[in-house]
Amino acid sequence: MIKNIFIFFVTLWVGCVLSSCQKGEVIEDQRQLARVSFKAYSGENLGIKKISIDGEYTKYDKDQANYLFFFDKSKDTSDVIAFGDDEKIVLQQRLPLKSGSNIFGVYPKSPIDPTLVVGENPLDGSEPNQGNFQVKILNYNKIISPNSEPIRLAIYSGTMVFNENTFEEKMVYDDEPLLITDLISDQIPDSFIQIPFERSSYLRATVLDKDAKPFLVNGQSAYVFIGGLNVDKPISILYLPNKEPDVIFDRDWVTFLDGPGFELFDIWLKK
Repeated sequence: MIKNIFIFFVTLWVGCVLSSCQKGEVIEDQRQLARVSFKAYSGENLGIKKISIDGEYTKYDKDQANYLFFFDKSKDTSDVIAFGDDEKIVLQQRLPLKSGSNIFGVYPKSPIDPTLVVGENPLDGSEPNQGNFQVKILNYNKIISPNSEPIRLAIYSGTMVFNENTFEEKMVYDDEPLLITDLISDQIPDSFIQIPFERSSYLRATVLDKDAKPFLVNGQSAYVFIGGLNVDKPISILYLPNKEPDVIFDRDWVTFLDGPGFELFDIWLKK
């Protein structure tokens, strides 16, 4: 009887040990060594100091310039958090990870929010086009869009004309717009605006509403003066920040504007 009880407990103990080993093997099977790194499309140093994946901090591999971690292949995605100086979170996103190398391209969420986002390069979808600037425009201005309403811009090309009678140069714009943009908002548009190099010296846009009708501020037309374009980096995203009107005269410095004017010179991304 005692012998039978002893054999029972030995059998039970061995079964538990085997079961534990099998479970341990499953857990070990699910975890594989992997690496993760982030690259800025614009090429600058991101200033990432450490990374956690699903709550566990990774180990930085200085030689490889990436972070080592154990990848759990049972998960489709993982919660990845990157920290900068002073423990500030610079990126937080669920990402699909795999064993081996994981390299993610990142860019700032917006011109006014430096938090990093993993995604396709906002400047992708366009290759340098001989003779044309390729531009996207974002609008954060609350005078033009108090409630973030989408707008359009009717962009006119101008020429400085010398008046022999007054000995003054005066800005003269084409009667017809060079182009009318698609909707512009605080979201990155899908398509680029094509602006010929030879027509880009003086660009003034009249603000239109989403239906392409003149947008009025206190009964006056609103104008946007486009600049900052560079033939060496012809693909760019410009943005109009939330600011008061900052243009009083046209480009000839003689003609008063008949409505509020804004300079659109701020560049977010370019290549």
